[in-house]
Amino acid sequence: MRISRGLRLAVALGLLATAAACGGGGDAGSDGSGGDKVELTLLSHYSDGPSKEGLDTMIQQWNKENPKVQVKAQVVKFDDLLTTMTVRQTGGRGADIVSAYGLWGGQLMKANVVAKVPDDIATKIKAEYSPAALGAVTTGDTLLGYPTELNTYVLFYNKKILAAAGVEKPPTTWAELADAARKTVKRDAKGNIQVEGLSLIQDGDNKSVHPFLSLLDAAGGKFLGPDGTAQFDNAEGKAALKFEADLAAAKATNPSIMPTKQFRSGGVAMAIQAGWWIGSLKTQMKDNYSSDVGVTAIPGPTAGSKGSLAYGFFMGVNQRSKHADEAWKFLTWMNEHKAADGTVTETGKWLADQGLIPPRTADQATYKKTLSDPNLAPIYDAATYAMAEPNQPGAYEAKTALHNAIMGVLADGKNPDDALAQAAKAVKPQ
Repeated sequence: MRISRGLRLAVALGLLATAAACGGGGDAGSDGSGGDKVELTLLSHYSDGPSKEGLDTMIQQWNKENPKVQVKAQVVKFDDLLTTMTVRQTGGRGADIVSAYGLWGGQLMKANVVAKVPDDIATKIKAEYSPAALGAVTTGDTLLGYPTELNTYVLFYNKKILAAAGVEKPPTTWAELADAARKTVKRDAKGNIQVEGLSLIQDGDNKSVHPFLSLLDAAGGKFLGPDGTAQFDNAEGKAALKFEADLAAAKATNPSIMPTKQFRSGGVAMAIQAGWWIGSLKTQMKDNYSSDVGVTAIPGPTAGSKGSLAYGFFMGVNQRSKHADEAWKFLTWMNEHKAADGTVTETGKWLADQGLIPPRTADQATYKKTLSDPNLAPIYDAATYAMAEPNQPGAYEAKTALHNAIMGVLADGKNPDDALAQAAKAVKPQ
């Protein structure tokens, strides 16, 4: 769910190419005795907290009801997910079911790692899932698997910190956002930041890019064109990066501060972050969550403008799984069986409980009508206007180039226009 730091992509993509050429099967299979029992492995990044607990609960229920088809979870941190997936594939030990970030879809499809979704299942998915969710896990015309997570970006803020600084309402324009960031930043006698005004990074993969793309979307800009060419080196992109550069120059933002660690203790006043953070903050802050945390749309340069980035994950079946039929049966069950109250699917509930938008249209509509947490409303609303993160081959490399440009501006004071131009030259459509 959270997108973490760089993944040594060059190595991983090389392994993908090798994997595509290698023969053999996955590491999951029968119980080795020649009997009827099948063991499926599911590789994911759901390593802790409510994400792991919810998936484990569903797997346990399936295993209890299906003694001849047992599912075993394999978990790695997100930083290691793509590398682990490809290394194991190369060695003939790939998991039967893989949970993958939508951004990788084009590369996984190009390398023949993810199997084609059976036509009957694909038809149902396309009919029952939201356009935003489908877009996040579709490359070209190819659906990659069952959409799982759907995240949008919003502005999180500490209500008490803003109020204490005289900021009476959450910002609705870039000018108001910059003003609030400058008013809320606090430093000690040596100039060290005690409270950051606005965090422009996340704890995620290419951690500076998603907040920037959300601001770019708010300005009316785009990241990549359909052919993979850079679209961010224009007036909108330059305006968005200048906005960030000005905050860095004013020391109202600092890329060395990690919001996921310091927001909860009052060390960050505002942060551009994804909706999954809701679940973590509720767990970490307990009673202080409702009194301290507010969520609003990420404002744009003018009144009424707003922006966001939407990204997704999917679960698909390994092309080399020896038990593809059983794997698809499990995934279908996991994504269709109802929760205890019968109103939504169990997977929809699992995701919604973490602050994620359920990708199934019916689940999404049900939750949107009965949101008990007002902070969820802006997250759901963002799905109607957010820029979808592209996932064609080459998108990850383009994202890395943009990350390097942004960090050069935030950390080293590089000229924003020069940084964007350099990043655009590094984008190589595939």
